[in-house]
Amino acid sequence: MVNFCPECSSLLRKKRFNGKYVLACRCGYEENNTSNEDDLKKKIEDKKNAISQNLIVIKEEDKIFVHPIVSKYCPKCNHNEAEAWQEQTRSADEPSTSFFKCRKCKRTWREY
Repeated sequence: MVNFCPECSSLLRKKRFNGKYVLACRCGYEENNTSNEDDLKKKIEDKKNAISQNLIVIKEEDKIFVHPIVSKYCPKCNHNEAEAWQEQTRSADEPSTSFFKCRKCKRTWREY
């Protein structure tokens, strides 16, 4: 949530003061930060864990690719999880091609 200074209407920014975080304005106004830092750190860690469970990171030579895991049925084995990515295989005014790779049998297919 964004907070604004009641005195000058500028944006309040989070600053560390004597080991605690406060919301401070450039005009000198300060107020205690009401958000709990431990709760915030836990929420950030939970989001990182949730995101990392739904991504595949592939490193080829000097390139790193991050592919999300999507719910898509494989036409070969009928498994319902696949890696997904898109590439521009035709001219720029055409839509990109979606590629999928089954997480079970490793078959790759595309959809236009």
